[in-house]
Amino acid sequence: MELYSTSIYKNVFAVFCILIGVAVAIYLSPKDSYFFENFIFYWLPQAIVIAILFIARYKVPIICGAALILSTYLVCFYLWIFSKPHPESMAWLGYVFSFPGAVIGALSSAPIAKRFEIKHSVLLGATALVFTFIGLALNQALVCETVMYCSI
Repeated sequence: MELYSTSIYKNVFAVFCILIGVAVAIYLSPKDSYFFENFIFYWLPQAIVIAILFIARYKVPIICGAALILSTYLVCFYLWIFSKPHPESMAWLGYVFSFPGAVIGALSSAPIAKRFEIKHSVLLGATALVFTFIGLALNQALVCETVMYCSI
């Protein structure tokens, strides 16, 4: 019975982590006639990464770690865009184009955790968070060096 209750807590925490991303997307979306379109644009890339992890049957802590860093990435990208004197709407494509790196980073976290025999839930989540971040960062650097001027 204890194993079952632990599983319930992990699932509830996963839903909480995913809802953080939804809440961030709702908060950052302009409250105008394009609210829904902006919300979808902000949250759909996160949802796709999370869906890929679900379909691949990754453990719940890995999904939690990936969801948390994706929410953080959205906030950081938003703050970066609007820190510029003239924010460009096309710069948001850099946000979308960085998600292949997030997928690769998140998917690589489970084999790495298995290789190093990481079994504790918190460490699994942290591993996913770190490797998803690395994937995002490397992909963002590639985007900034090729198709987008980032002026960092």
